[in-house]
Amino acid sequence: MRKLSILGIGLLLSSACSFTPQLAPELKLPKKPLLKKEVVFLTYKTKKNPVRIKSVQLPAHPIYKNNHVWVDPKSLQLTESQYQVVIDQLSELGLVIANNNDADYILNVQQLSVERTNDIDLQLESNKKIKSKSADVIKNNQSKQCSNYEVKVSFRLNHKKSADVVWIAQASINSQTFIDEPVVYKFTQQQVITNEQAVVDFINLHNTETARKQRFDQKVSIPKYQVVYQTSPLTKVSGLCNNQEVAAVTNNIEAHLIAELMAKLKVR
Repeated sequence: MRKLSILGIGLLLSSACSFTPQLAPELKLPKKPLLKKEVVFLTYKTKKNPVRIKSVQLPAHPIYKNNHVWVDPKSLQLTESQYQVVIDQLSELGLVIANNNDADYILNVQQLSVERTNDIDLQLESNKKIKSKSADVIKNNQSKQCSNYEVKVSFRLNHKKSADVVWIAQASINSQTFIDEPVVYKFTQQQVITNEQAVVDFINLHNTETARKQRFDQKVSIPKYQVVYQTSPLTKVSGLCNNQEVAAVTNNIEAHLIAELMAKLKVR
């Protein structure tokens, strides 16, 4: 009896094993490809033009060091910083700043203007390391339009006793020439996988017990990763271009022109 029982148990186990379904091995997530990324910088510059200066000094009344000069407050109003530039320049020339019109010479500010002009084109500098993937973006961005201002300053110096004009000077420059700083943009091109979630879903779906039963002894093709290039929008990283940025430096431009003009005054 005991031998029969053991034999019966063995038959039952054998029968159970023969009915256990066979499962295909679990699928593994394929290794992702190495994705490329490139950051491209585009540099834009404008053609540099010199400051346009005209200075005429008449010889009838030569100016000497220690002569007194009065800056007429009735002329165009200078800002505090601009007035200081005039004072500093006159002092460097050896002239004395008068507190009233009891002076040898009277300096008038005839023009001090900042005028918004048409936007100016900044041209793209050549890039010898252009890759084929970047070519279209670069081709479509050969120039950038930036705000521009025309800044003008002019002075007149009169001899007090005779009222004769002794010196007239004027200067002008556009803001982008004064800035003389490139405007730099950048964009990023990188590879991305567009079907990563679909591949993950495929693996998960085919790794269920039911699916493993069904695909036993069957070959399954795991979808390949699909890789494409994505290009980011251009973003400015340095330089002055929009109206707010350029307008903010016009006071500095005026001060620069004032200094340029005052340096033209000849003092013996």
